[in-house]
Amino acid sequence: MSNRPLKVLFLTSSYPRSADDTASVFLRYLAVHLAGEGLDVHVLAPADTASGTVCEGKVTVHRFRYFPSRLQRLAYGSGMFPNLKRSPWLWGQLPFFLLAMTYSLLRLLATQRFDMIHAHWILPQGLVGLIGSFLFRVPMVVTVHGTDAFALRGRFARTLKRLVLRRSPAWTANTSSTAAAVTEGSRLSHGRIIPMGVDIALFSSGNPAAPRRELPEGEYLVLFVGRLIEDKGCHDLLQAITLLSAKTQARTTLWLVGDGNQREQLEHNANELGIAEKVRFFGAVNHQQLPDFYAAADVVVVPPRTGSSGEAEGQAVVVLEAFAAGACVVATAIGGIPTMVRDHATGLLVEPANPTALSSALERLLEQPTLRQQLAKKAFAEVRQQYSWHHIATEFDTLYREILNSSGR
Repeated sequence: MSNRPLKVLFLTSSYPRSADDTASVFLRYLAVHLAGEGLDVHVLAPADTASGTVCEGKVTVHRFRYFPSRLQRLAYGSGMFPNLKRSPWLWGQLPFFLLAMTYSLLRLLATQRFDMIHAHWILPQGLVGLIGSFLFRVPMVVTVHGTDAFALRGRFARTLKRLVLRRSPAWTANTSSTAAAVTEGSRLSHGRIIPMGVDIALFSSGNPAAPRRELPEGEYLVLFVGRLIEDKGCHDLLQAITLLSAKTQARTTLWLVGDGNQREQLEHNANELGIAEKVRFFGAVNHQQLPDFYAAADVVVVPPRTGSSGEAEGQAVVVLEAFAAGACVVATAIGGIPTMVRDHATGLLVEPANPTALSSALERLLEQPTLRQQLAKKAFAEVRQQYSWHHIATEFDTLYREILNSSGR
């Protein structure tokens, strides 16, 4: 590499399309902080409209188009896997996506000298990256984020996933639960656990004043942030609100921040349950505005459940955002969440898909402000120590250099 910066190429099916976009925003944070460590970071991601290459600060983003722009529906929105589940006709776009990403990757590798490929999600990025890694002798790291571990469990998919991980010099998972899911029943070596992080400075700067002005004085605010899709558990959350005591329910408002293919159904459910006037759907919100929502909340609820295809939460970044904002969290004990939310230490954990248990935990937290403060204080201390982006970027930088040193590059 002589004296030039280490040059890394991210492969991903999702990357923020604008300054306000929240699509896989954790990858932007990682890219920016790696660039801050002195690396030359490039990102290859699908375009939403126009393809091409742009420089976003110190990060270079290459966008490829895989279908006519007005017909592209596979990536973004609710996410690739939920999109395929909801609209099976999108499987017809998948071969074009794979071909376009493979062609774009090979063209980049042929014209620029990269030291490392970093594929995010095993399928399809890891498989595409494996081709480029083999043809151009560029080592590859694969990061498993959750959906790729917990879902796609058919024999053919498992074979492909294990092929990718075996052929990669190293792979990482965001939690030990994610790593265990992807190695289950195999002889794969255990990947390195490197979580995604959180912008502590941003999320600790929230101002509750503006959101609170929209609520009656003394009102409890329960907050959900995330995609409105099947496995996020919002139907359970709506049911839990109806199970609160009459006294607590009368002074509780639920805000749902985010969008997805379940929104219309959730709005219908809220109306059917008779709580529509106590529930507000905000849709997608500018990432820079989220800290104010967290700061205003009395309790942040993270209620995912196992999806119909086995998908589960790998690492709920929303938990880290809430912790960094000093908010109190109640969450379901699924996937990697228990590695962050330690029951009665940094939050409360309940059984997934159990609205009664969720309602009881909510009631307890809403009626006990001292408990909320204790849990939030402990959670903030842990997130500051373990999940800063500087710390996470340094871990990946170290891993890249270990691989290059071991290969003699």
